[in-house]
Amino acid sequence: MLKLVVNQAVFNQTLVSKIPEWQDAQYLIAPPKISLEQCSSQITAEYKASKVNGNIGLDMTGGLGVDSYFFSKKFKNFFHNEINLNLSKIVKYNFEKLGIENVKFGIIKAEQYDFSGPIDFIYLDPARRDNANRKMVGLKDCLPNLLDIKEKLLLNAEIVMVKYSPMLDIKDSLSLLRHVNEVIVLAEKNEVKELVFILKKDLESDPIINCINLGSGQSEFCFRYSEENELNIAFKDPQGFLYEPNATIMKAGGFKSVSTGFNINKIASNSHLYSSEVCILDFPGRVFEIEVICDFDKKNIKKLLETDKANVAVRNFPYSPDEIKKQLGLKDGGDKYIFFTENQKKKKMVLICNKIQNT
Repeated sequence: MLKLVVNQAVFNQTLVSKIPEWQDAQYLIAPPKISLEQCSSQITAEYKASKVNGNIGLDMTGGLGVDSYFFSKKFKNFFHNEINLNLSKIVKYNFEKLGIENVKFGIIKAEQYDFSGPIDFIYLDPARRDNANRKMVGLKDCLPNLLDIKEKLLLNAEIVMVKYSPMLDIKDSLSLLRHVNEVIVLAEKNEVKELVFILKKDLESDPIINCINLGSGQSEFCFRYSEENELNIAFKDPQGFLYEPNATIMKAGGFKSVSTGFNINKIASNSHLYSSEVCILDFPGRVFEIEVICDFDKKNIKKLLETDKANVAVRNFPYSPDEIKKQLGLKDGGDKYIFFTENQKKKKMVLICNKIQNT
């Protein structure tokens, strides 16, 4: 009994930050702990729901129902399917308390789902743990295995959307799935939470890669791998302002595309740091004003800093942040940001900066 009480208290508390639209609802029942941990947040669910609408939609792996809840607002009829009978009952009860009336419930395995006719939209969030509760990353390791059922799904639905772990390799997944129209790298305050693949019937060899950093105030950044592969960019030593792409662009690998898209210069091929003479405030990432550029000389760096606190970052550099802080006697914090990196000629350089814009 105590375990149930604690689980309910944790659920109620988590709603405040993760699903605020539910926090004022009365008498919602807490799901098993793992379901709460794995469910989408409200902000990511709302974004995914903004991509679709129609008459009939289906969530084949419904779980706690956060995605289904927000998807249901965009469809006349929606179906929440969850093979765990107890969880399905909890979600049905909670939806009644939330006043959701257009959702029906099922407990059928995705592989055995029998479609009575074409529908507009199917959503899946495959399980990413094995029987020993170990996290799995590969496309083929997830259940249901989309590769086994994608042809059946695309035969019955106009759009199929699948949520995967941010650890998944995007390019490898594209080569396996082949019907992907769009990939969404979805972050919340610069932490990548989900990789979302949108599939349609036609084969697609060059989908749009959409980098979204929710809660940051930054605009989305889009590119295609075909364009990224064909771009040739010049490398230049840093100038007046320094740019660090947000986590979605780093995950997606749009390193040359972001350089040409914002007319900024990459410092070195492996640094993923950029600079320009003029400040670009709408850059999707962190922006710094470079105060000092110097060689990697400990005494000189300590003299230039005039403080024992700094925020240390390394990019393509032989020492870790902890090693550098130990060598320089630095503590974390303060207003100064120091980047240790190399230019295209492998020369070590130190950039002492002031932050203008956060991610």
